[in-house]
Amino acid sequence: MNHIAIFIDAENLTNWVKNNGVQSLMDELLPLGQIVVRKAYGKWSSRELISLQSVLNENGFELVHTFHPVSGKNSTDIKMTVDTMEVALDSQVQWIVLATGDSDFSPLFRKLREQGKEVIGVGPKSPLSECVKNSCSRYIYTDDATSADDDASDDDSSVAKDRSSLIVSEKIDSMEMLRTVLQKEDGPIALAAVKPKMLGLDNAFNEKRLGFKTFKDFVKSADFVQMTDVGGGSYTVALAEQKVAVEEDAQMILAKALKRKGWDMFPRNMLKKIYAEACDITSFVPMCKQDLVQEIVAKNIAGTTSSIINRALGTFFKAKLVTISGGDDKLWTINETNQYWKEIDKAMLDRLRVSLKETGQKVSKKDIVGILYGKYADGEAEKLV
Repeated sequence: MNHIAIFIDAENLTNWVKNNGVQSLMDELLPLGQIVVRKAYGKWSSRELISLQSVLNENGFELVHTFHPVSGKNSTDIKMTVDTMEVALDSQVQWIVLATGDSDFSPLFRKLREQGKEVIGVGPKSPLSECVKNSCSRYIYTDDATSADDDASDDDSSVAKDRSSLIVSEKIDSMEMLRTVLQKEDGPIALAAVKPKMLGLDNAFNEKRLGFKTFKDFVKSADFVQMTDVGGGSYTVALAEQKVAVEEDAQMILAKALKRKGWDMFPRNMLKKIYAEACDITSFVPMCKQDLVQEIVAKNIAGTTSSIINRALGTFFKAKLVTISGGDDKLWTINETNQYWKEIDKAMLDRLRVSLKETGQKVSKKDIVGILYGKYADGEAEKLV
């Protein structure tokens, strides 16, 4: 049986620990083997961490106190690194789990991999986590896809829409990854062999993050998959010769229609923050798209990656919110306007109209209004549609 060691930086992941994150992590690790080392680090005398002690104790964690004698110097990181290397060198632990949410640990992750250890990183989805993710065997996001980076100015309906669009967007991306895996096979493949192949493409893939209880449920929800029961609780899957009847909600139908025209759905609050940063950065100096992506990545907007930021900038371009200058250099300036939501919605509706016409699909006006980004006066959204 594999042995597992878990190290948690409670100071960096306070909200995750509070919201049942530790128990969820333990459940996720259960199939891998036996957890033999459980340590959580922090200044346990601080008010923010006192409330976390009971849940960590209940899950069998040793609470390692780290005193910070100098403000700004994080002794937690140093103590975690020393303890992790000690366990890696002096024990038979095969899997090491580092729940940190901190890109500063990237060298440690790489060193552990060099020593032949399987490493699981745990942290929030952000540009910083992407740096760590590529140094891991697997990566587990602490922020569920069903939760959005809420803005206090947004009402409950906007927050709910953000959560919904984020789930739908990630589902579509995961479905495309599933299709890629099956396209590489000559015929049916055992269901149990599919998830490892998907993790090989994206080590942070997790069907539970998308709202599915099991991986089987996730695969069954794909309209391009044929699943066959071969007995004994085993199944094989393959690309279906024709589409399988799968019940989908209106938002998924609309998202797929837009995807066919190269349009991505984003949470409103996320797109709002990327637009604001892009306007601010290019108001000083126009720059090529690649440099602009990296400038926004440095802002570490929660829930984003460099790929998401790149695609969001593409949305602004399609909505004619970009001015290109500099000849062959193609320097971007994001046009700042208080009408940007309306311009994005108009561009989205143009593509949606063409896509639905090509497939002959019918969707109610109410459902289309439901995916618009802008907040419009009574009747204005319906008129726009």
